[in-house]
Amino acid sequence: MLSALPVASLRRRPHIPSMKVRGWSAPSSGRQLAVAAAGLAVVSLAAGGCSPSGKGAAFPSRSIEIVSWATPGGPTDLLSRALAEAAPPHFEGRRVTVMTRQGGAGAAGMQYLQGREGDPHVLGVFTASGTVNMATGRIPFSPEDFTPILRIQIDPFLVAVRDDSPFHTLADLFEAAHARPGEVSVSGFGAASAHFLGFARLRAAAGDPDVRWIAYEGSADAVVAALGGHTDAAHTNFNIVREHLRAGTMRVLGAALPVEALPDTPSYAEQGYDLAPVHWRGVVGPPGLDPELRTELRARLMAAIEEPGFREYMERAALEYATMADADAFGAWMADEVATSRSMLRRLGILDE
Repeated sequence: MLSALPVASLRRRPHIPSMKVRGWSAPSSGRQLAVAAAGLAVVSLAAGGCSPSGKGAAFPSRSIEIVSWATPGGPTDLLSRALAEAAPPHFEGRRVTVMTRQGGAGAAGMQYLQGREGDPHVLGVFTASGTVNMATGRIPFSPEDFTPILRIQIDPFLVAVRDDSPFHTLADLFEAAHARPGEVSVSGFGAASAHFLGFARLRAAAGDPDVRWIAYEGSADAVVAALGGHTDAAHTNFNIVREHLRAGTMRVLGAALPVEALPDTPSYAEQGYDLAPVHWRGVVGPPGLDPELRTELRARLMAAIEEPGFREYMERAALEYATMADADAFGAWMADEVATSRSMLRRLGILDE
């Protein structure tokens, strides 16, 4: 495993604020920040009391349990715990706890959620990784198997290099790859992952230069590889490179969307690449959820993610709220994410036509 390079002192470095993405809607009290994570977490109300669907009783009527399939301490688990802390005032003071349900790249949690059809006391936290797993077939579900409620945040991808890299724009990187096929390398999280597909889309927009993708088990390891000169660049997210930017050891060649913390960094579109791949997270319900209850859940969750503690947690993670106009728009977003991922996987020969 690669060891992290020493980072220069931050004391005299200019302050780089937490990430804010221009042009995305946010809760009314301010454009705060959110954490990125992968896959699915399930929020459920513990058994007992009224019927599972909640019909014939005030909602909510039972204590709330957040069930996460993610590794304890990982981004999805941390989000689940932040929601557990923020939710009680907006769910009639009901007790909220977190329990982990792991297995099958998220399939175990999704199966649990799908099995609670029509139950407004069960929610799932979906991310870009979940829809990629749907596209690859690693999990046997689709967005249509659930009820969309609220997208919470996006986390734009970006391409970062060492401060002494000869590349200063995305065009520099891709021109070198065209000139020296197979010699330019980019590190990132996973194979057939959201990070991999995000870069694959950018590479396709650049004319398919022969760039080697070097997969790592974590985004931080991928960044360390670029810092150590083991790869030419890293495809990652702002919160992973923020400290390296503060230390002056890395630069960003381009970001999927304009980032206020990086005012001098052009977006992909501003450099001629018409796409904006992002990591994202949102909340869904089980299939068959009553439309009125879906509207109520959306309102309660919007209030919960405005809680000071949740907003502080999001800011620490260097991400931002990016709620959508309504639940149906979020559902269409998820379906498009699966379709886009599947199309790219087929283009790359990873999935059969």
